[in-house]
Amino acid sequence: MPNAKPRRRPPLTKSLPYFLPALVCVALAALAVHPLVLIPLLAANTLALAAVCHAIGFEPEPDFRSTVLRRGAAHLVLFTAYVALVLLLVAWPLVTLTRAPSLAGTLLLSTALVVALAALWRLWPAFGLLVLWDDAFPEPGERSWIFTAIARSVAFARHLATDQEHRFFTHFLPTAIALLVLAFGALALTGLYGVLPQELRTAALLLYGLAVLPLGGLVIADRTLRALLCDRRRARHGGGAKAHAGTPGAAPPVRLSPAETLPGAREAALLEAARNGQTERALALLEAGADANAEPEPGARDRRPLLVLAALLPDTRLLRALIARGADVNRARDGLTALLAATRDSYHGRAEAVMTLLANGADPAAADVEGNTPLHGAALSADAGVAAMLLDAGAPLDALNRAGLSPLAVACRAANWPLVRFLLERGAKPEPARGEPALLAAASIAEDDPTGLRLLLKHRARVDAANALGRTALMHAALEGHRECVRVLLAAGADPARADQHGTTALMEAARAGAAGVIAALAEAKASPAPRDAHGRDALALA
Repeated sequence: MPNAKPRRRPPLTKSLPYFLPALVCVALAALAVHPLVLIPLLAANTLALAAVCHAIGFEPEPDFRSTVLRRGAAHLVLFTAYVALVLLLVAWPLVTLTRAPSLAGTLLLSTALVVALAALWRLWPAFGLLVLWDDAFPEPGERSWIFTAIARSVAFARHLATDQEHRFFTHFLPTAIALLVLAFGALALTGLYGVLPQELRTAALLLYGLAVLPLGGLVIADRTLRALLCDRRRARHGGGAKAHAGTPGAAPPVRLSPAETLPGAREAALLEAARNGQTERALALLEAGADANAEPEPGARDRRPLLVLAALLPDTRLLRALIARGADVNRARDGLTALLAATRDSYHGRAEAVMTLLANGADPAAADVEGNTPLHGAALSADAGVAAMLLDAGAPLDALNRAGLSPLAVACRAANWPLVRFLLERGAKPEPARGEPALLAAASIAEDDPTGLRLLLKHRARVDAANALGRTALMHAALEGHRECVRVLLAAGADPARADQHGTTALMEAARAGAAGVIAALAEAKASPAPRDAHGRDALALA
């Protein structure tokens, strides 16, 4: 769970001074009508959001000044980019409408605003994450920390927005409308293009500073926090009596024996605690000075490194603690890294562990001894969220393992059609160079399900694509006895007369499998029974 630092909400009277810098910026904007007036209005948005976070008790930094300088700078860059997008979309319709009011101009401006709203579909949590999410920011002293924070927030925002799709009206729409109103309001209040008469501009600036900025910031912060805390809330509701007591973390402190605090013994105890899922005990051992890069002994049955064990736990506190104490996120043991383990361990995906590792520098292109990358493991997951995070972090989309399978082919072999659709939409190649065509994998599944074939053909997969042995999807489907798959391939133009390197045709494979339905479908396509394979056998002989 990404870290936020909630504190007791301060009294309202103590929170009001936080809003004064934003109001000062709005007051500066009232002094002139000039494009440069946009600068204090943009700064006012950042200052107001930081003030809202302090007012509601979520203080991400030790003081308000630190919040503005560290987190506000990143938010200002991202918000400025969105305002620039809004300006690009609405400038011409706005000028057209102010010069010659018309229904067409009104419709054009409305369309531009809807497009600006839709642009936030997968990005709306990013603006709040920059102020509320600790993992967005690298360690002090790293270069380009602003752009690193923006990149991490955008990547995690895509994951959060995907999880919150069913909350369109309660999460996305309020936040997106608030951002659009803040951005368009800042543009309109510059006084350019005659959007507002001069006599109304001062009153509008007052309303913008006193109401629109605080309310907009409150909506952004509140919706982002609810998206961040939804998993924690579900865990609390399912926690039984401990949740009912309302005291998370109220478990008694772990007491370590004197022997366990000795060098060497504490590392062994830490590994054992991680293997058994004893998070509290493992954290206590870390506090006692255990090495975060502890390795199992050479003769140990479980040879997985400590970070790998932590990445597989449902509670990510140990994983975060290990990384904070200097654990190497890219250390591999027998070709296995923590990211590889986290992506292939769970059918439902370990999104929190994956995001934590990626945010702290885990390599999304690292492969195991069989050539499988983290995306190969994520291709088997039920949720595309993990795959999306990996791709946003730069994972190679068409990487091949030693068997020549890409993540798309792996998803096809597992009949994981949601992931197949997602990878195709992100640009995965159905026929990567020197790799197994995904169409063959989709035709070789256990069930006669042509869904994957239709998806691949829709994305321009070649129906007669062949592997290194010259085998096509039609031959694979015939050998499996998949009549519906064969019909789909034939309807797409598959050649029933084509043979592989051994002279085997689809009709021979159907005869070998005893698939009468497939033989009938091939007969309708005028497949000839005359060809013979390398051993001189025709379809009749094989039958």
